[in-house]
Amino acid sequence: MPREILIEASEAARRGGVSADAALLGEGWISEERFYRALADRLNAPYYTGEPAFRTGGDPQAAIASGFAALAPDESGVRAAVAPSQNALRLLLEAHSTGRPLPPVAICSRQRLGALIRARLGERIADEAAFALRDSDPSLTANSGLSPSQIAAAFVVAIFAAGLWFVAPGILHACISVSLWLMFTGWICLRWAAVAAADTPAPGDLLDDDRLPVFTIVAALYREAAVAEKLIRALDAIDYPRAKLDIKLVVERRDDETLAAIAGQRPAARYDIVVAPPGEPSTKPRALNVALGAARGDYIVVFDAEDEPAPDQLRLAAARFGADANVDCLQARLTVENADDSWLSALFAIEYATLFDLVNPGLAALDLPIALGGTSNHFRVQTLRRVGGWDAWNVAEDADLGIRLARFGARVATLDSDTWEEAPNDLANWFRQRVRWQKGWMQTLIVHSRRPVRFCRDLGARRALSASLLIGGTVFGGLFGAPLLIDTVWRSLGGGLAPAGPLTMAGDVVVYILALSGLQAMVIPSYVAMRRRGMTGALRALALMPAYYALICAASWAGLYELAVRPFHWGKTEHGRMRLARRPRARADRPLAESSAR
Repeated sequence: MPREILIEASEAARRGGVSADAALLGEGWISEERFYRALADRLNAPYYTGEPAFRTGGDPQAAIASGFAALAPDESGVRAAVAPSQNALRLLLEAHSTGRPLPPVAICSRQRLGALIRARLGERIADEAAFALRDSDPSLTANSGLSPSQIAAAFVVAIFAAGLWFVAPGILHACISVSLWLMFTGWICLRWAAVAAADTPAPGDLLDDDRLPVFTIVAALYREAAVAEKLIRALDAIDYPRAKLDIKLVVERRDDETLAAIAGQRPAARYDIVVAPPGEPSTKPRALNVALGAARGDYIVVFDAEDEPAPDQLRLAAARFGADANVDCLQARLTVENADDSWLSALFAIEYATLFDLVNPGLAALDLPIALGGTSNHFRVQTLRRVGGWDAWNVAEDADLGIRLARFGARVATLDSDTWEEAPNDLANWFRQRVRWQKGWMQTLIVHSRRPVRFCRDLGARRALSASLLIGGTVFGGLFGAPLLIDTVWRSLGGGLAPAGPLTMAGDVVVYILALSGLQAMVIPSYVAMRRRGMTGALRALALMPAYYALICAASWAGLYELAVRPFHWGKTEHGRMRLARRPRARADRPLAESSAR
């Protein structure tokens, strides 16, 4: 290896507070396979290629993370396959140089070792990724479906409603309307309170490279060959010591095109190409759990295949975690970069701006539960494992995890950093994604309403009410928001089932006020968020917001149907289809973070 590279690796190791081998591999100055084969030659040790077999006991994920796997005894005498680094590597080299006998081990690259373990012990890894949460607490996973008490309650309500329909349809209409309007009123109040309280605290002083922790980055990819190059380019642009990055790209075994596209980029050793063992359900959260089990970082962040995080995002997250030991999860802002593609992508961008600039920061400031976005969530690995990771059976795993974190007492905050991503710009792609989201919210409602007393005890009255309004508003607002608004207009024109009278007229006045308040709660925060992001081009799309929410209603009913017939089906969102990539203007009130010395 050229002397210049060795000098540069030594300097990078000094700055980052890591060993020279970590710098060499992390920076991509040498491939893992070449490095570890050269090490085996230097130590006169065998290079492990798959024999003897692994011991069946122990934790295969821990073996992958540690780079040490025990082997079954055989005549070779080799007892373990190891991918030594830092202190372990130093000890082996010292033993060899002084003539001391080496332990009976075979050398192996970290990626080869991980791939062999997943191939040989994949069934155990797949089972843990899918069922660990169910095994620890069946009430917290969507895999369990409706509980007997929920089925009984639904049956009683259905019988009662059917009886009223035949006997007194006006009373049934009134009961449904009052119940929905009470919930929507609470949801409106929660939204206004969040918008009024919106605030994202500063991250604190950025850490020098040698004080930064190891950060695991996970991206689950399925049929993403079109954006694989873009993703790797975006991850390579992250301003973080590369020797302290543990990047895991999780790909399904059957997805040959994506695997070939990633291999064609020849990623450096900091990238771990994880081939997820086959199994059910075939969902993103199951893939994330496969990566979580072998994560080597103190913190872990999830990105989607089409994401482009701000280069300083990991530094900001590490600084925020370091400044506040009580923060367990950070949600960065998601920003749409193709808002000008179509009216759908424009309204999607407005929706994201409102949620991630106003609603989520406000909920965090009020110490209320947050439904996470599906990407750019930063976690303390220890906390994420403590709460059970992701629910592999929930197709809105982000929303469910946000509520579960709150139930376990973990604090979620927001991060003043952007991740740019692609919004669906055609109706079929948008509808498929929204059906999955709404179905997942219904699964989340089922999960967290199984044991209402425990739910309230976990969260406390104030936070339990907020979480209920958040989940219920999303589910029932999607299903009944548009019909209820149509009913309100119809009643104003003289329709309706209830007889005319002073009480009915007074009720109508209240309903009209609430409907107007609801529209204001949707439009005004959207306009404010648009102005903050400089999205003047999307202003005309606001006029189409009623059509957008009518589509959400249709997607909600389609989601309800899917929940009944194929609850764990993952409707794939196609990426790499945007026509116009316009990077939104940075918020004027946010100075760019300065990177610490490299």
